[in-house]
Amino acid sequence: MRRVLVVEEDSLVRETLVNILRDEKYYVIAVRDRNLALNCLEREEVDIMVVEEKELAVNSYELLDRATQRLSEIVVIVTGESDNPYHIRNILAKDIYDYISRPLTPTRILTVVRRADEKITLMEENRVLRRRIEDRYSFAGITGVSEKMQNVFSFILQVSQVKRPILLVGEQGAGKEMVARAIHQYAFSGEKPFFKVRCGSLPQGVLGSGVLYREGGNQSVPVALGGLTEGTVYLEDIHLLPTALQAELAEFLEEHRSGGKGRDIRLIASAESSLEEEVSTGKFRTELFYFLNALRLEIPSLRERREDIPFLIDCFLKEMAEETGNPVARISKEALKELVEYDWPGNVTELRNTIEGMLLLSQGSIITPDDIPDHIHGRVSKGDAVPIRVGMTLEEAERVLIWETLKANRYNKSKTAKMLDIGLRTLYRKIKQFDMENELFTP
Repeated sequence: MRRVLVVEEDSLVRETLVNILRDEKYYVIAVRDRNLALNCLEREEVDIMVVEEKELAVNSYELLDRATQRLSEIVVIVTGESDNPYHIRNILAKDIYDYISRPLTPTRILTVVRRADEKITLMEENRVLRRRIEDRYSFAGITGVSEKMQNVFSFILQVSQVKRPILLVGEQGAGKEMVARAIHQYAFSGEKPFFKVRCGSLPQGVLGSGVLYREGGNQSVPVALGGLTEGTVYLEDIHLLPTALQAELAEFLEEHRSGGKGRDIRLIASAESSLEEEVSTGKFRTELFYFLNALRLEIPSLRERREDIPFLIDCFLKEMAEETGNPVARISKEALKELVEYDWPGNVTELRNTIEGMLLLSQGSIITPDDIPDHIHGRVSKGDAVPIRVGMTLEEAERVLIWETLKANRYNKSKTAKMLDIGLRTLYRKIKQFDMENELFTP
């Protein structure tokens, strides 16, 4: 049953509204002024608020601000004396659902309230759908809708119960450690230790001494191998391991490959690039490579799975809203389009840090192209290169030049026309001629 708050000074009108709505099986709370309404909003869950305009406008629309802060999905309907379209449009611009001009009739009231009810139902259904999508495309804290990431999720499930070394290969920031921790999570039912070892900073002789150094805060923490009975050892950046230590590691891994008697230890190594080339040049020991390469996963870069970027951005915005206690920010289609087209050399790590920086510097609740860092905009001057090649027709080259100039100017058509030294009408005609309209407005 929807809960409706009626705020109306006139007792006769208030009683009429209550009767109309209760006859339609709505749970109605009726008050005479904004002070009582504010008190009610602090204590009650309200779906729809039907409020008199003069009560809503008091103190710079404080009632509206408090209502939307307390109940982010409340639907507000305003009743008033005005029938001026300009005035009504200004009221609706304040995120008001609808305006009902007086005199109020049962038909007009019920028509608007029923539509508001339908809107709430649709929002609830969308929320359930989003939750299902998030559950489907998020796995152990890793978000991905692409086929490549679905394959990664399948790999995690398959290898989590296998006591064999695992090699994760992927660019910096692609999420190798997250995958390693996901495997660890599914390999052990309870809380077991996860030892992260930075191979690029291991001191020589450490493995032969029977002591393993793992990352612990700002320093390396020694862990006696004899006391290590269960958990995961994650060898980060195995390709950075000095040649002198590779023999020690190969011996250590052979001894502990199955965890040893009474031990349950999983071994996961990561590298930023394929180790085959390192092996062929003699920089990486052959026996160590074959030992680690038994189970191998190539983790895709972000530019190889661009369809995941909108989902990742949505996930980051929600996480940041939870951390700050602020409402979840939104991102415009134009800004999202630019972020999807960027290659993200730093992968997921760079994307997350960029979104966090944009959110901190944004002037509003919606992230726009103006909030995107300049290096991502990829602004071009008249001397910068665009992908025009020999063999293109003049029409193809013209389309590329117009599109790249639009992108460089954040899709600002006036600036684009000025840079191309053509009229604005000519630019609109070219956009239509080259069928760019859908590309401009679809992320």
